[in-house]
Amino acid sequence: MGEPKYRPRSVRELLTEMKDTSDFMVDLAYATVLFENSELADVVHKLESKMDELMYTIRIMAAVAARNVNEAKKITGILQVATAAEAISNATGDIADLVRRGIKIHNVVKEALRAADEKLTMVKVSSGSLMAGKELHDLRLPSTIGVWILAIKRKKSWMVPPTRETRLLVGDEVVARGPWDGVKTLAGMAGARVEVFTPSKELESIREDLAEMRDLTGVMVDLAYSAIMLGSRDVAEEVRALEEECDKFNYKLWHDTLTAAARLEGDVLKLNSVLQMAKCMEKISDAADAIADVVLRGVELHPVFSKALSEAEEKIAKVEISKKSRFAGKTIRELNLWATMGIYILHIKRGKQHIIDPGKDVKLRGGDSVVARGSFWGIEKFSKEAS
Repeated sequence: MGEPKYRPRSVRELLTEMKDTSDFMVDLAYATVLFENSELADVVHKLESKMDELMYTIRIMAAVAARNVNEAKKITGILQVATAAEAISNATGDIADLVRRGIKIHNVVKEALRAADEKLTMVKVSSGSLMAGKELHDLRLPSTIGVWILAIKRKKSWMVPPTRETRLLVGDEVVARGPWDGVKTLAGMAGARVEVFTPSKELESIREDLAEMRDLTGVMVDLAYSAIMLGSRDVAEEVRALEEECDKFNYKLWHDTLTAAARLEGDVLKLNSVLQMAKCMEKISDAADAIADVVLRGVELHPVFSKALSEAEEKIAKVEISKKSRFAGKTIRELNLWATMGIYILHIKRGKQHIIDPGKDVKLRGGDSVVARGSFWGIEKFSKEAS
């Protein structure tokens, strides 16, 4: 591979594109393994090359922009975050390489990906579908059913990521992620059938730990970016604590997998895929910790970073819950925000109390300060109703 070409761009634009690209890569890498799709693996590989070019450009611009020590400190923080985003990209590239290299994927890995909170699906747009002929921004899938379209295959070409103006056509194959209810709704809209997941009893502990590790690393990345946007040391410290939890899952997975390999001699090669997935997820966990570390060390980030976060595909926003809001007094389960608005609550600050990654039975209260992740329309709707 030759030296990446330098093309002058704004730091804000580069940071936004890096975050969006690394976010897409995580989901696409998991989809690659779940569906054992070599074409998706190639798409992830191309995105990884794109991330390398973005990182090369941002390093040059950072070197040029540092005019004094104070500016250099702020830019160092940006470089650390950008490097972490690149590390996430590299980890997802390694996940996709399992398929590119023809490594056999054990069924427990696929079951773990299906058991995780966020579901992945691949559906084909059929004739007479409610989606056929419509542009993505008209469908508003993220804010209505909590589903994000990650990639679209049209004949032999892939669109990754699709734009808001992309029009769906009959025969398109759509890769998406979202909650189970949203995924079922999407399948119905496409005129397709969604596969019902029935877990097996085989290697149940490994499946549960791997699914938990996938959910945990996803939450960690979101919380890490939230910590930076809010300048919250409390949230950053929670990311560090979760990184230690992730380490425990990693050690346990290696122990249980090697134990199973000794017992199930015929599955040794396939069980290697479990270890590789655990290793890659651990790298994502470490990258999230590196992002949070910027806050823990008290590094003041350049204002351009907050601007970049606000322009990313998925928004992270801080919203105050009014006592008169319909949200007050209701549990997250009752509100079903994920399926109805595409909103995921990352953090609740209630007085001096911090509730990280709240469960579905947690009630929202008037006066709560909530950090949420979601689409632009979903965040707008959530903010309006919360106030």
